[in-house]
Amino acid sequence: MKVLHVLRHLNPGGIECWLERLCQHWKAPSRPEFHFALEDPECGTLVPTFCNLGVRFHHVPTPSDFGSAMSGWHRLFSREGPFDVVHSHIHHASILPLIWAQKAQVPVRIAHSHADLRHMPNSLFRSLYFRLARRLLPLVASRRIATSAGAACDLFGSAEAATDLFPCGLDFEPFFAMQHRAVSRRFTLVHVGRFVPEKNHEFLLRLFAAYHREDPETRLLLIGDGPLRQAIESLCCRLGVASAVDFAGSSNQVAPLLAQADLFVFPSLSEGLGLAAIEAQAAGLPVLLASHLPEELDLFPNRIRRLALNLPMDQWMGSIRELRNLPPLDAHQRRLRLADSPFTITANIRMLEKIYAF
Repeated sequence: MKVLHVLRHLNPGGIECWLERLCQHWKAPSRPEFHFALEDPECGTLVPTFCNLGVRFHHVPTPSDFGSAMSGWHRLFSREGPFDVVHSHIHHASILPLIWAQKAQVPVRIAHSHADLRHMPNSLFRSLYFRLARRLLPLVASRRIATSAGAACDLFGSAEAATDLFPCGLDFEPFFAMQHRAVSRRFTLVHVGRFVPEKNHEFLLRLFAAYHREDPETRLLLIGDGPLRQAIESLCCRLGVASAVDFAGSSNQVAPLLAQADLFVFPSLSEGLGLAAIEAQAAGLPVLLASHLPEELDLFPNRIRRLALNLPMDQWMGSIRELRNLPPLDAHQRRLRLADSPFTITANIRMLEKIYAF
C-alpha cells in the first residue's frame, strides 16, 4: 500500500512529530510505503530522520503559486502513482491535492484537521476562503479526520458522525518512567510550544513576570523554537526576568525536561488539540490552561484549571498558587488512565489501518 502524506514542511511541530512516531511504531507487515509531498523547497530539519525511516520525498509548490502547484501535482501523480491513500494535513489548502487525488482515482482521500482557528482574527478574504473550503472538501475527501471536536468544526463546519475524531497519539512510556525532582528545589513553570503567535508566549511571560515579583525564586522553562524566539528573549529582558527563564530549544526528549518542572502553563490562542498538555499530564504535572482550549485535554480534571485569557493576572496567579500545592501524579495512576487510551500512537495505528483499507 502506498500512502502520500501532504505537509508544508518537516520542521519540528505537532504534525511532524506525530508522523515521526507513526513511522517508528508502525511495523511490518501492515506498514504502508510512506511518501511525503512537501510545499517548502528546503523541506525541513527532520528530513534525515524520515529518510532513515524509509520515507520518500517529493516537492510540490504551495497553492499560492497556483500554476506551478497544478503542474507539480500533475507530475507527482503521473510519475509516482498510483497511490492508494492521499492523506492531507494542510487544513483548508487540502482542497488542491485532494482534487488531484480524486482526478487520479485515489480510493482513499483524507482531509485531516489538526487546528482550531476559530478564535483567531481573519480578514474578509480568509473568511470567504475558509467557507469555500468547507463546501468543497466534502466533494473531494472520502474521509475526514480531526484531532478534536473543535478542529472538526473549524475545517468541516461540524463534528458529526461523518468525521473520525482521534488525537495524534503519543508514546507514553518515557513519561511513565521519569522520576520527578525533589520538592525542595525551586518552583518551576514549564511550557512546550513553537515560538509562533498562536502559542501566546507574550501572555505567558507577563504572567510569569507578575508571579516572579511575588516569588523571585520561581523559574520558567520554555521548550521549543520558532520565528518569534528572539522577540520573546527580548521581552524577557524588558520584563526583568531574563535570568529566571531557561530556553531549552526544540527537543525530541521532552519527558526528562517536564520532570524538572512543577506546573505546566498553556495559554494558547488556538489549538487543534494541544498534545503538549497531554504530555504534561502524562508526566504527572498539574495544568493551567486557557478556558477555550479543547475539553478533550482534561484527562485528570481535578488537576486542571481553566481561565479566560481576558481575566486579571491576579486570577491566573491565584490558580498557580492553588496548583502549586498539588503533588506530582504517580506513574500507576497515569498508566491506568493513559496506557490503553485513544491518546496512544498504537491506537492511532489501529484506526489508520482500518481507514486506509476502507
